[in-house]
Amino acid sequence: MAEPSVPYWTIRHLESGESVPGQTFTVFIAEGDGEDARYFDLQRMIEEPGQQEMDLELDSYCIVSEGDGVDFGGLEEATLLPGRLILRFRSASAEELQLPSTVIALGIAPGVDIGELRAGLEKVLTYGNPSKVPVISLR
Repeated sequence: MAEPSVPYWTIRHLESGESVPGQTFTVFIAEGDGEDARYFDLQRMIEEPGQQEMDLELDSYCIVSEGDGVDFGGLEEATLLPGRLILRFRSASAEELQLPSTVIALGIAPGVDIGELRAGLEKVLTYGNPSKVPVISLR
């Protein structure tokens, strides 16, 4: 995946775990902990999707952005490199999430727990409909 030379923003804040105990697991990454910080909130249900979720095409992980965009299964690729997380979105997903490009490179600040980020992303992005699971390279 070709990556932008300058990060869109830098991950300085990470929360990973059950946001709603027994129901939802989330990886929340943000450029800070202020109200106006840019972020991605990647979520999955704890239980596998049922027939209703499949029928409504809500049978994969969900991504929420600071612009109140919400998209299900919108990543084509996720790559974790030293100091960077690169996300390649489907075109419709980038539009829904109000992103400037389909390829978003995020810097990773030195204090961010890479192991927690890697484990959380793998747990979220492999959830649900196999056709919506992105290519994942989380070294």
